Amino acid sequence: MDGLLVDTLPIWHEVGNGLFAALDVDISPVTEAGVVMGMSIGEAMALLRDYAGWTADQHAELEQKVVVEVVAAILDRAVLKPGAEAALAFCEAHGMALALASGSSRPILEAVVERFGFAGRFVAVCSAAEEPLGKPHPAVFLRAAASLGVPVEACMVLEDAVNGCIAAKAARMRAIAVPDGPAVGDPRFAIADLVLASLEELPLAPAQAVMGLAGT
Repeated sequence: MDGLLVDTLPIWHEVGNGLFAALDVDISPVTEAGVVMGMSIGEAMALLRDYAGWTADQHAELEQKVVVEVVAAILDRAVLKPGAEAALAFCEAHGMALALASGSSRPILEAVVERFGFAGRFVAVCSAAEEPLGKPHPAVFLRAAASLGVPVEACMVLEDAVNGCIAAKAARMRAIAVPDGPAVGDPRFAIADLVLASLEELPLAPAQAVMGLAGT
């Protein structure tokens, strides 16, 4: 979702960097390097907590503030990534069952669904924050497949982060990468079955071949 369907990377940077800066901690070297991309929010906050040298108790309240401010920003000004709407329509036109599987927490997923009218477009909305481990562990994708009632081998994952692609392959699913932000050009995307410049390329022949739609 984040960085694939919705252009939330600037929102995450603005909110996270601002809240930490107010506490005299500069996390921009971590966030701008893309280290936390694809992680669940809890795991990302734990990494940033260690970076800041805090105890577990010190970051609990800040995590809640991050969620509240990100939700507010999404509802106010979030926009879809180029080709996102057309990609959803393409998948729907080919009879695909769709699930949203994200590292973001439930309130953030619900904010995106509300802002863009996604209710009814996804059979399942799954949060890695509700799993024991987030991406690159495949748990959230396995839950999504179970919710769809689809064998993992028949699933295809669209991902903007390396951690997400690793999770998809660990779940024995096909993976199409659409790198975002600092992830663009990362050689580790070689793990994916295909790398696209944007979702605008999803209807083209190479992606159709990965999806098993060639000739349809």
